[in-house]
Amino acid sequence: PFILSLVVLALGLVFVLFLLSKLIMIEIPCYFKEDVIYIYSLKGLLRKAFFCYNCFENWEGVMSKKKKKEPIVLSNQELIPSVIGIIDDKEKSNWPLIILFILLIGFIVGLPTITAYITGEKDITDITHPGGTDKNKEPLDPPMEVQYYTFSDTVNIDGITFSDFEIREGLLHLKITNQQEAKSYLAEHKLYLELYNIDKTLLQRIKLPSENLSKGNTQSYSFEINGASSNIATFTLDEKSEEDYPSVKLKKENDDIYSLTCTKGGDKVFYEFNAEQKLVSMIHTINYLNTQSDYLQMLTDYRQVSSKYNAIDGVTSNIVEAGNGFTFTTTLSLEHIDFTNRSIINTLNNKVFYGKDTLGKVVYFELSAMNYKCSV
Repeated sequence: PFILSLVVLALGLVFVLFLLSKLIMIEIPCYFKEDVIYIYSLKGLLRKAFFCYNCFENWEGVMSKKKKKEPIVLSNQELIPSVIGIIDDKEKSNWPLIILFILLIGFIVGLPTITAYITGEKDITDITHPGGTDKNKEPLDPPMEVQYYTFSDTVNIDGITFSDFEIREGLLHLKITNQQEAKSYLAEHKLYLELYNIDKTLLQRIKLPSENLSKGNTQSYSFEINGASSNIATFTLDEKSEEDYPSVKLKKENDDIYSLTCTKGGDKVFYEFNAEQKLVSMIHTINYLNTQSDYLQMLTDYRQVSSKYNAIDGVTSNIVEAGNGFTFTTTLSLEHIDFTNRSIINTLNNKVFYGKDTLGKVVYFELSAMNYKCSV
């Protein structure tokens, strides 16, 4: 590599001199052979250096000849013009030379890469660390392989056991047991159960509940299944962060307001976002039919909930009975709600409620995983 660098440097210097010979004209007088004056450019000097060598050899003779005083003789003969030479002043284009010069510069800049390629060595640069990769550091861990389970499996994740998977009557049933000291694991981690067919094609994503579960306790859960349950062959259990959620294009209401509407049966949530797609308000509506066997009990329960909501600044709630049931409506203006108050957080404990500035993609992804149909 060192010898190759010297060769390239030498070629570069020769090329620079050649370029200068084309671009720069330097006039140098050279006297010899009976007071004839020769004018050379740098190009001429490179090509005819030996003339100047003869010139300087005869310099002393020329100068001594000029010192002699010769008598001036006047002649009445008419002066006749004579041609002593023709000057070629045709300009030549320098673009080819400029292009060659640029190519040479590019070659010199890329010399380290070329040298590494020739010697079989490669300098691998880590794109996440502009300074390059430290050869003494351990290599990055390879991506984890997806683990698929069958419904006969018992899965353990960080001391949380998932067992007794069963599909019946259009519902997926399972049990979750906490075997660790902390009771807030489910509340602090967003776990998803993803259902696949035999070809490993995702059929449905289910968000597991975010709630506390004390050590040693077991809780049973049921989730709605979309489509034919016979298509389900395997499943995965995976934790996701907001960075894993894909972006979503919200519906533009005006220049500063975007919206997202999610529905499931008689449950409807209308979300409003600002220009940065951060949540600012929401309206939750529940229509409950009086044909339900627990209609009177649900009417009493929602009246109590409405009363508690109205005691919170920034929340307005009402319940209206109609001919075929009741409509429960709650409006939350998030900028006026104190989410640092633990009592308020516990009162507004609803899986479809989100705090101020929650991103639209988070609401869309998580409600979709709770079997809501979200439109943008």
